[in-house]
Amino acid sequence: MREVDLRGVSIVQVGAPWPHAQQPTSREMLPFLERNEQFVSWLQPKHGNVDDQVPSIKIEGKFFALSLRLQKALFRHVRLQSNFVNRERLPDGREKLRIPVTLLNDKRRTAARFSVRTSPHCAQQGSGGGHAARN
Repeated sequence: MREVDLRGVSIVQVGAPWPHAQQPTSREMLPFLERNEQFVSWLQPKHGNVDDQVPSIKIEGKFFALSLRLQKALFRHVRLQSNFVNRERLPDGREKLRIPVTLLNDKRRTAARFSVRTSPHCAQQGSGGGHAARN
């Protein structure tokens, strides 16, 4: 994991510090991270906007960037629905991302691969799948 330099960064939301001696990147620790957003701290560059926010995890007083693998574990429960908005408002009125932008893009790519689209051409061919009958 890469330590985040806090110079030029504002902390939008501080998550709970990582309580285990073992690093969160180890396979044994993934069950502790799954669907557990309490460990996520959100950081934003001082001259950036909400879309520039990055998730991190606080270990022994330092913030570390989250890899895509860890992001997938932490936000596994978030589903992209047609009305999904990747923003939420904190109690103090500030906005933060619901899930990291990199993860959102990855989830959208995955959803696009698995989405089924019907086209008028396929509907005209019937249930035969478009293959000619064999004699």
